[in-house]
Amino acid sequence: LLLLLLLLLLLLLPLPPLKTILKRPTTHSTSLISKSLIKLSDDVLVMYHLKSRERGEEYIAVCEEEEGLEKLLLNRETTSLEDVNVLTDLRQLHKSVLLETCKVRFSKDTIHTWVDRSILLILNPFKPLPSTYTPSVMSTIKTSVLSSLHSSKNISKTTPPHVFSISTTAFYACLNTSKNQSILISGESGSGKTVSTSLCLDNLIYLSSPPALNASSLTSRIKSVTKVLESYGNCRTVRNDNSSRFGKLICLSYAEGTITRSKIETYLLEKIRVLGGREEERNFNVFYEWCEYNKRDAGGYRILQ
Repeated sequence: LLLLLLLLLLLLLPLPPLKTILKRPTTHSTSLISKSLIKLSDDVLVMYHLKSRERGEEYIAVCEEEEGLEKLLLNRETTSLEDVNVLTDLRQLHKSVLLETCKVRFSKDTIHTWVDRSILLILNPFKPLPSTYTPSVMSTIKTSVLSSLHSSKNISKTTPPHVFSISTTAFYACLNTSKNQSILISGESGSGKTVSTSLCLDNLIYLSSPPALNASSLTSRIKSVTKVLESYGNCRTVRNDNSSRFGKLICLSYAEGTITRSKIETYLLEKIRVLGGREEERNFNVFYEWCEYNKRDAGGYRILQ
């Protein structure tokens, strides 16, 4: 009974005052934006979202309740979350810390973040970012990747996180080692897989040596056939206006840095959608494109009727 009374008393004791927690000998003052609890299987951690008043930088700290924020801040490096290009560089690798880091970067239109040296996290910005995917960006990343390869440094430490960084690294790894390379693009519906695949193809075509006439025709056909596949395999769903309802494997063959052959395999096509689906969703795009063509050139939907 006495032990139960002691435990109850401990639970009812108030937390230390906020001003006491935030006092620390630093060169700049810090303010608390928010505080939340992280419940694990056996422990409860505290996540502090902080902001430097002088630098304007935001960062987060996670610690045990009894450890206190002051002790943790004295032993950690104050780094802006916006500047964290590699998530594994974070000292606190909790789910809430990772999500908060991505949230801060996303608010600054920084949608690419390295998870590790070969894993890239891309957030769908849901708006055009034309300056992010220009030929000048391709050229800059190409130079950065080549510099990293020559110095044998970790790509994620020297190359900015970008979808072009992944495809450029795979391209030169294929040329230098003569071994097959693969790029796996995965994610939920609407996360940007189709766009990322198209961007990878654009960059791989850009990286090819000055193509001959037949090679130029081949690269043009590669880009064109992906549009045809989208017509027959994409549709509008509740979550995505142009959702891919199939998977595809694109194989590119190179000879001396120039694309010589391309092969596209499709699988898992959602054929049941042809017969019916949810009322708020559409069938495959090709049917609506065909209807629009007949409406414009045949004077209505007489063919359908």
